[in-house]
Amino acid sequence: MDFTAIKKYPNQISTAFKRFPLASLFAVFSTIAFLIVCESFNIPSEQSARFILWLAIYPIAAMLIALNTSLVQEALKNRNPKIQAITGIAWFVISWLIVLYPNTLNDYEMSQTIGALVFIYTTIFLGLFVAPFFKQKNENAFWVHLTKTVKSLVVATIVAGLLLLAMELLFLGFFGLFGFTDPSERPFLYIFIFCTSTVLPLLFFSTLPTIDECLETTPTSSKFVTSICQFLFIPVLAVSIALFYCYILKFFIIQDIPYEVIIWLVVTFMVFMLALNIVMYPSRLNPNPTLEKKVLKIFPIAIFPLVLLMTLSIFQLMADEIDELIIYLIATNIFFYIAIAILLIKKIECKSKYMAIAFCAILLIVCVGPLSAPNSINYVWQNKIKNELTKQGYTEFPLNEASTEKFIQTLRNNNDSDSRKILSYMLSTSNSENASVSKYFSTERSLEDIDRLVRDAMEKSASEDTTEIFDTFEANISNVNQNALKIPQGVKQAFFINLDFDNDDFQYRGDTLSFLITITDDQDTSKHSTYDFRITKQELEIDSLNTIETDSAIIGIRELHTEQWSKTGRSLRIDGLLFIK
Repeated sequence: MDFTAIKKYPNQISTAFKRFPLASLFAVFSTIAFLIVCESFNIPSEQSARFILWLAIYPIAAMLIALNTSLVQEALKNRNPKIQAITGIAWFVISWLIVLYPNTLNDYEMSQTIGALVFIYTTIFLGLFVAPFFKQKNENAFWVHLTKTVKSLVVATIVAGLLLLAMELLFLGFFGLFGFTDPSERPFLYIFIFCTSTVLPLLFFSTLPTIDECLETTPTSSKFVTSICQFLFIPVLAVSIALFYCYILKFFIIQDIPYEVIIWLVVTFMVFMLALNIVMYPSRLNPNPTLEKKVLKIFPIAIFPLVLLMTLSIFQLMADEIDELIIYLIATNIFFYIAIAILLIKKIECKSKYMAIAFCAILLIVCVGPLSAPNSINYVWQNKIKNELTKQGYTEFPLNEASTEKFIQTLRNNNDSDSRKILSYMLSTSNSENASVSKYFSTERSLEDIDRLVRDAMEKSASEDTTEIFDTFEANISNVNQNALKIPQGVKQAFFINLDFDNDDFQYRGDTLSFLITITDDQDTSKHSTYDFRITKQELEIDSLNTIETDSAIIGIRELHTEQWSKTGRSLRIDGLLFIK
């Protein structure tokens, strides 16, 4: 990019205001909205908090919707302002419904809200490329628009970044000139917001190609891109797939199949292959038979067995436990089947359009509505809890407090993994007002009091222990090599812990030590999660022991000391890290 191009930006920005007036106004409004959000840390009421949340989610989506509408109108040669008004009002109403709907203390409702926002923003973003050329019979204009739009975004980001750097340095020099040794961070935050929320979008709008320009341009790849694809990306993907097939054969021979590794490798291959199909689209237009055209046809066929293997791996993981990640992986797997089918069917000319539609449709299903991931998980756990209740002979719901305590105690006494998972799920949802749990139980304060019931059940079981004679026990573990502090795979949070347990929080039953750890939310003390751990005395006597694991958490042990010297005399102290899966 030369200085001559930079000199044209003022005129181009004024042109952007004329071409995308509403989107440009929302770009300016975004800065104002985000400045208000940054100044509203001490929120006086819930109504004010919801307004601040609305300011955080509304402007950017409104700007992209206005831009989308302008591009579609440009393609249709229709400048009727009513269309902009309809789409703008629709998003205004939807945004307020999203903000007003959830109870911020209800994890389920918040997950539904986040899912709706993910779907809306993803659909709007894909619409920038697909919507203006929805009626085209081929992907030529789409591909030209995509490549030029990406180039415009990269250039705008670089220019906005340089402007941000220059303004930050200017303010630093200004503060140094006037002797401000400890300047406030706010001016630099304001500059960042201005450059990213207003300058960057306006620069982006100013260099967007016109629809007519995209329709009239023939898709062609540069020699550099073609060479990179031919001599780097295609060989790397081909060799990777071949090696993966070899590893799969090895896994089946040794009967040790890493299902999670297989899933994520297949996801990587599919994303790489889809990106390669988009980048090499001009090669598909070549009337002559070329190596690139053959490769683009072979890759979907070569990856199809791997997608089948991904399906089998997902079913294997479901046999152990099903969570929201499994639902998202199932949806991803279904999309891969659809994408491969679209790539292999010759009659489908606009492949990217149909893949975008399929992706948005699947995203809508898993993020919003009765089949969303949170709802699906609720259905699964609701059935598991109901089956366990039926198994224990309960037929009338909700249970009273005494029956609830008895049910919890029975789950604790069972040594099977299903019982531990059900109890862990009940503990994890005790403060989320989860209907799949609360419909079966009734306590003084609904399930908010379930932690007390678990503790009562533990204390009761301890008092009923009829063991008369037992040997004293002591275990002392110290991991000076810090191996326990390495973060395990699949964790989403970690907390330092240094706990001296009360007698109510742990107990010895036979050869098993069981204890509870409760983590309280720093911002909302009414929200907390409790994790139930069990470990045998034999395991505690292993000097190299560095972790204690349950279905939803792992303790990385730095130091552990526990002792039992009489029927009621016992102690437990743990220092280390608590990893939440």
